[in-house]
Amino acid sequence: MQNGSKTSESTKKTFDFLKENLHDTLVKCDTPFRKALTVDLKIASTLWKLASNCEYRTVAHLFGIARSTACSAFHDVVTSINETLAPRFIRNPTIEKFKDIIDGFQNKWGFPNTIVVDSSYKFWNINVGWAGRVHDARVFANSSIYAQFQRGNVVGNELDKRFNNTTITPFIIGDAAYPLMPWLIKPFRDNGALSAEKRYFNYMLSRARMVVENAFGRLKGRWRCLMKRNDLSTLFVPDVAECCCTLHNICETFLNEFPEEWLEQEEMNNAPNDCQAATQTGERVRDTIINYLLQEREQ
Repeated sequence: MQNGSKTSESTKKTFDFLKENLHDTLVKCDTPFRKALTVDLKIASTLWKLASNCEYRTVAHLFGIARSTACSAFHDVVTSINETLAPRFIRNPTIEKFKDIIDGFQNKWGFPNTIVVDSSYKFWNINVGWAGRVHDARVFANSSIYAQFQRGNVVGNELDKRFNNTTITPFIIGDAAYPLMPWLIKPFRDNGALSAEKRYFNYMLSRARMVVENAFGRLKGRWRCLMKRNDLSTLFVPDVAECCCTLHNICETFLNEFPEEWLEQEEMNNAPNDCQAATQTGERVRDTIINYLLQEREQ
């Protein structure tokens, strides 16, 4: 009972925080014809839609408002969160923060020079101009982070490492659906005939990547509009994604409860097979990392 009380108190603090910070941009005056929708109702109805991914018609029925009002309130709250709170809870990482991330993956998971861009950083600005449900790898290929890494070392040369005459720049890790690049390392395709060294590399990479999977699992578990098909305009999807990331970080900051059953496995019937795209430099960097991991294991 005590745990339930603490959970309720934490949730109320989070909601009060949203009201306090969004009030000035959301409050409207009554007119001679009707009363304005309260800030509480606007925020609550928006959170419900983000968390459940239900239709505007369902939100309107549950909160006793018109469908058009539910739609208008949703857009207003999402915009207000992005303009007011996103700059505080989604920040570009500094060199020092990148170094902390690299050290964390090195010390905890034994994987070198790994940086992972998650919902804490506004580094993923996705340009969505198409509809449909696609795999993360295809969305990633249309994101600004992909373009930035393709143009050069995003982090800077001071965090580069040399091993066996090969320079390893800070890189991100992905699953088999992603291309192999010097800055994007993926596992070997397991065709049943991998060497012991490659299997060990896949194991070490998988351990490190689970941190990323868990982070995005928690994000989508809280805000299920990111997991399922929805009725939003594709032009508004990036705004909703940014809003969800901001709210997720707020919930984590306020230590809101996250039941494990929310980590439901997402179905991806159209997930692509192993992507064979690879660069020679990417293969050389991956081979260098294998040698590094094997030497570390022997020490």
